[in-house]
Amino acid sequence: DCPTPGGDFHDFLDLPDGRVGLLVCDVSGRGIPGAMIGAIARSYLRSELEKCGDDVAGAFSRANRSIARDARRGMFVTAMYVLLDPKEGIATVACAGHKLPIVRFTAEDSKIRVVHPEGIALGFDKGPVFDRTLQVQKIPIEKGDRIVISTTGAVQVRNAAGEEVGEKAFYRFVLQHAKVPCHTMLDQVKQALEGHADGEPFPNDISLVALARGA
Repeated sequence: DCPTPGGDFHDFLDLPDGRVGLLVCDVSGRGIPGAMIGAIARSYLRSELEKCGDDVAGAFSRANRSIARDARRGMFVTAMYVLLDPKEGIATVACAGHKLPIVRFTAEDSKIRVVHPEGIALGFDKGPVFDRTLQVQKIPIEKGDRIVISTTGAVQVRNAAGEEVGEKAFYRFVLQHAKVPCHTMLDQVKQALEGHADGEPFPNDISLVALARGA
């Protein structure tokens, strides 16, 4: 557990057309200020993403303008969003400055790849730069494939010697457990992170979520 929680969060959107949205956000700042900007960002993002249809870029743009207006100077939110269409087998991905890429496991070759579109954090800029840099990417999701998204806290877990898990080890944990059910995989990755920490408290909140397309 993290001794000083902040506003980092994840959210699921179960949309009326059968698509599923998966959102993970890191928030600058700790304690009450971080929790406040996290709550603001979650409200704006959820509201815009629920009604945007296919216009994910537009939803992020509108949410960014609202967050930039309400956030204190120097505060910001990074976001990674995946909109999965299970019928078409397509995932639409948008990233607003989120440092940790999506981990995509492909069942056909049992490999993982990272997906990391361009974009700056929400709240830095009121519109022009944010809108110009945001990229929305579409990737195929075949049967048996899996997507894993996390806040950066997962790779920042330290042991008593101060050594962080790091991205490569985190990806290895995901690959090692990629073929078991999602809830089991998440438990096993958590255990691997706790094993690295070896009793040390997690330095940050961790949101770790997974989405799989049935075989």
